[in-house]
This record gives sequence, structure tokens and C-alpha cells, in this order.
Amino acid sequence: MSLSMPLLWVVLPFVVAAASFAFLNKRILGIVITAITAFGLSLLAILFPEDLTLSIGPVQLVFTESLAILGRQITIAYEILPFISFIFAVTGLWSLNSGTPSIPEIFRPISLMITALLTAAMGVEPFLYAALFIQAAVLVSVPILSPVTKKTNPGILRYLTLQTLALPLILLAGWLLTGVETLPPDSPKVAQTTIVLGLGFALWLGIFPFHTWVPMVGEDSQPAIMIYLMTLFPTTILTFSLNFFDRYTFLRTSENLYIILGTMGALMVIFGGVWTMFQDNLKRAFGFAALAETGFSLLALSLLPQGGARWMLMLFPVRALGFWLWGYALTQIEKYADSLTISSVIGLARRYPLLSSGLILAQLSIAGLPILAAFPIKINLLTAVAGTNQTIGTLAFIGNLGLFLFTLRLAANLVSPKNKDVSHRWSISEKRFEYIPLLIVILLLVILGLFPHTIFAKITDTLTAFTQLQ
Repeated sequence: MSLSMPLLWVVLPFVVAAASFAFLNKRILGIVITAITAFGLSLLAILFPEDLTLSIGPVQLVFTESLAILGRQITIAYEILPFISFIFAVTGLWSLNSGTPSIPEIFRPISLMITALLTAAMGVEPFLYAALFIQAAVLVSVPILSPVTKKTNPGILRYLTLQTLALPLILLAGWLLTGVETLPPDSPKVAQTTIVLGLGFALWLGIFPFHTWVPMVGEDSQPAIMIYLMTLFPTTILTFSLNFFDRYTFLRTSENLYIILGTMGALMVIFGGVWTMFQDNLKRAFGFAALAETGFSLLALSLLPQGGARWMLMLFPVRALGFWLWGYALTQIEKYADSLTISSVIGLARRYPLLSSGLILAQLSIAGLPILAAFPIKINLLTAVAGTNQTIGTLAFIGNLGLFLFTLRLAANLVSPKNKDVSHRWSISEKRFEYIPLLIVILLLVILGLFPHTIFAKITDTLTAFTQLQ
């Protein structure tokens, strides 16, 4: 029997998501369906045989890589399966945290739809049609960011506008790319194409000055949902960007482009880090920290000739775990605090020490504290950047300190007594089902920090899909 691989990782999640809308009022069942689907497809992508043949008893299933949809081909190559496994694992992990009443019930089916659309974006041919799938995923994400029961905030409108503006720019760049390879490097058309393409990606990734929607949406949205989207969208878009470097020699060999990427990356890190340091709203603080993380990805891309793509991919799983812990802790703390501002969480660690510790450790992991997951990657990345351009490396290091300083300020407020005349006694008020997931992820972050190659080697196999970048 012959089947198509996109049926598994694009069509099947859509079918399950559509069926899940019938169980919106059955929270546990919805979580189980979403988690089993996402984790099952993630595990299948890791274990899938290279010859694309599955034997189930006497039945032998032979898979083809392509599926024709609306006159276009969606191709799920074996080489891209590690990345597909990663994004489905991310969705599965967030589905386990979707039982909190503050997370809308439609999050679970929509998260599967978004993952399926982003998977299709990674495999559609011609590859520039990925912009249409990414735009569709953006549109699908709006109902979970701004439920119909809430007034639409300006940040959502700005998010939708800027993301939509990226679509024609990417498609225009695709049209301009026709014939560019045959032109000399100093041709005006080469510069025009690079500028248009860069603007499209800057809009997608929220690069300065197109970043303003990130803290605005972060402040008004449910924290776990915003953090989920800020995990999935940038990682997919950055991985998709490797297609351009792989296919177009003039981009891959442009020293000026790498200098621009490094400069923008350093500016994003220092801008995001400094603004994080002065935030009072914990959700806005995440928005600026996420911008700084985008800066680190740009720094990795600026080192593409030195293997920067490998560092960029290695950052994805540790960032996803750190972001998940950050979102989980904020979601739980939101139930016990008047609001997610520093003044509202003063002394919270005295009543909820485990949730408070999880929030602090999530931020320290993202910042690159030694023994935690991001440290071995970030120290190597910053060392390589400094070796190439000491100014850019220094700026990136200073910017990264912003999250450390914000975390120290937050920790000082969490442990301070709210009123000077109250007892200083500490107690553990968290319920067991609240802190067990938190402790498991903290343990994973420590294991990955001590043994970084346990998971990193697999996701870097994604580079085999980009033959010119290995």
C-alpha cells in the first residue's frame, strides 16, 4: 500500500483538530487527544525509517514524499523530519499545560492546525508559497490571542497588520530572485532583492522597528499562548530562511549580509535585554526577552560560514523548554496574584516557593546560567561572535546581562515580605499536580546543560535538507 507523508504530518493533524472542536467542553479528553496526536507524530518523525517503508505485521506501507494540493506539491523529505518532530513535540508539551481555565478551549485544536500549516510551509513547492501557509497560521492564531469574549487590543491589530505586510514582500522577493543568480554581485537588482527579502523577514520576526506588537500582545494575552506562539513561529521562520541561503549563492557568499545580520542581532539582544531589565509587567518582560532571543538567532545566522546554522538549531529545543517553564510558571502564578506585575508578586515566594523558583530558573536558563541548558550553546556562540567582531560580541554580552539583572530584581521582590509586620515564615502552598511538571522540566534543563549532546545532535540533522550549508 502506498501513502503520502504529508497525509501524516499535514492532513492528519487537521482532521484531528477538526474533530476536537466537538469536544471543546470536555477538557481532559481534548488534552488527551491533542497530546497523543502531537507526541505521536513527533515520535513517528524521529523513528521513521529512511527508506520510507513501514511494516505492520503482514501489511507493508510504502510512503512517498509528495502530495499534490491545489496544483502545488507539498513534500515532506526525510531530512526535514527532525525539525517536524521538534515542532510537534512543542505543541504536545503546550497541550499538557492547556487545562488551566485561563487558556481558551479552542487553543488545543488550533495549536494542531498551526503546527500542520507550519509543517506544510516547510515542504511546499515552489518553496516561496510557504509565505501563504505562514500567513494562514498567523490568521488561525488570532482567535486564541484575542477570544471573541474580549475586546480586541491594538497589539493584536498591529501583529496582524505587520505579519500580513510580510506576505507580499516575500512573494515580491521571489519574483525578483528570478534571474538574479546570473547577475554580477554589484547589480542594483541584487541589492533590491536583498532589501525586499530582508524587510519581509524583519516583519515576520518582529525585528526593530517592527517589534512593537510583541510586548503589546504579550501584556494583554494569556501568557502561555503568547509564549507558545513566540516559540513556534520564529523557529519555523528562521529554519525556512535557510532555504534562501541554500538556494542562492549570492546570499550565501555576501560578507556584507553577514555583517548586517550580526549587527542587527546584537542590537536586538541589547535592545531586548535592556528593556527587559526595566519592565514591571512580567508578561511584557517576556516579550522583550523573546526579542533578545531572536537577536541570538540572527547572530548565529551571521556565522553561517562558520557553522552558525548548527548553533541556531541547537538553541531551539533549550529555548522551547525554557519558554515552556516560563509560560507554565506565569500561568500558575496568575491564579494566585492580583496581576502579573512585580509589585503584585512581592512576597509570593514565601507562599509559593516552587512556582517562584520555576519562574526564576526559566529566566536564568534562557539567559544562559551555567549548568542550565542554554549555557553551553550561548557561551560558544558569544565566543565565536566576539572572535569575528569584538564590538558585536561585546554588545551581545551586555544585552544578555539585561535578563540576568531583571531576574535578580524579580527574585528580590519574590522573597521580600509584602508587609513588614507580617510573619516571615515560609510554606509550600502549591498542589502536587502544579509543581510536578515544573520539577520535571527543571531536571531536563539541568541534564541538557550537563550533557548538551543528548538531544542537540538530532535536531541538527535538519541541516542535511540544506545541502549547501553543511
